[in-house]
Amino acid sequence: MSVLSNCRLSYSVFSLIFVSYITCCQSFAFLQKTPTTKNANIYAIDAPEGFDTTSSFNGYLSIQNSAAIIMLQLENSNYIRIFKAIDQSYLDRNKLRLIEKGDLKTRSGDKGKFLTLSFDLNGDVFIRKMVFIGDTKNTLWLNITYPKDLEELLEQPIEQSIKTANLELLD
Repeated sequence: MSVLSNCRLSYSVFSLIFVSYITCCQSFAFLQKTPTTKNANIYAIDAPEGFDTTSSFNGYLSIQNSAAIIMLQLENSNYIRIFKAIDQSYLDRNKLRLIEKGDLKTRSGDKGKFLTLSFDLNGDVFIRKMVFIGDTKNTLWLNITYPKDLEELLEQPIEQSIKTANLELLD
């Protein structure tokens, strides 16, 4: 076999492998499900005392404390990747300041991660806790907001509420 024939054969084999690889990658991409968001079952957590359900959003509201817990369920996504996506650029765009971040575990054994942030609104400082509790397919996302000057009253009951989260109660 000549050198030219060997080159043509090598090129043909390479082309066939390359096309097969691209086809497999595209097929794999089509098999991946797109992450979706929907309202979470509000009973997936026990609300802190003084928080009631509301028709304004999915979650709980404490009117007397200007505090809210918004609950979403993210499907086809995991809490670790979502948590990692919240980088300094995200915080800067949303005018949020990082106070603390870490891992958590609920009483039911579910794992998660949290961010404690602060932001200014009309001259007042608010705390926002972003909590992600989940597994390989579903994530419970809690957005909790309350005035910083009420942190002494609200922080402990809210943290106890977060610990009651149970993924088995999601749809």
